Amino acid sequence: MSSQSFNIVIPRRDMPLGEALARAPRAFREQAQKGFRVLAALGSDHHRAVIDGVMAALENRQSAMTDLGKRLLLSPEQTSGLFAAAMLLVPLLVSRSSPEEFKAEAIKVGFLPLEVAEGIMPFAGSVLENKEALNRAIRRSSLSSQVWPSLSGVDIVVDVRMDFEDEEVFETMPVAVCHIETDTDKAEIWFQASKSQMEHFRSDLDEAIKRMEIAETWARKGRPA
Repeated sequence: MSSQSFNIVIPRRDMPLGEALARAPRAFREQAQKGFRVLAALGSDHHRAVIDGVMAALENRQSAMTDLGKRLLLSPEQTSGLFAAAMLLVPLLVSRSSPEEFKAEAIKVGFLPLEVAEGIMPFAGSVLENKEALNRAIRRSSLSSQVWPSLSGVDIVVDVRMDFEDEEVFETMPVAVCHIETDTDKAEIWFQASKSQMEHFRSDLDEAIKRMEIAETWARKGRPA
């Protein structure tokens, strides 16, 4: 049971857009450039699916693009590039720059391939049509990821431990081996747990989710119309 984590480069607001894009790591730049080509080739009927994938990633801190890539018959490399391009472009269009400004500055610094620049404009229009929902997702993501490392992936495998007596298996016990990964390299956890411990863990998770739902309901009641 695992989740794909992601690393996104979003330019700082206090830095000119062109300068921030020019400073992006080369690996991310190359990945996003491939993604812009994929994005430009997508039909408008797929724009909403990409936007939904971005919103899910912002809310959950996990990539939601794998299924979309399969549906669009994209290779893993194309899907990864599409995700990088969309996760850069969407927040910028929602909170910082217009499509025209992004296009001009990204072309100027060689971030956006000239031959696909016009091709991504329909997607930019779709983003602006969903600006309100995306802005809320971005703000919620910012709140949930402040200060502490954020959960980015969980891997769980089940081992069967055996106890022997006189060369025979005397007892067996299933053990869950868990790995919790965060978006910070230095903050990850490995642990093992028995079935009863995992059942208690599940109960605690269910209770935490219920309390989060109650908190969401309470917050919505106090939100201005």
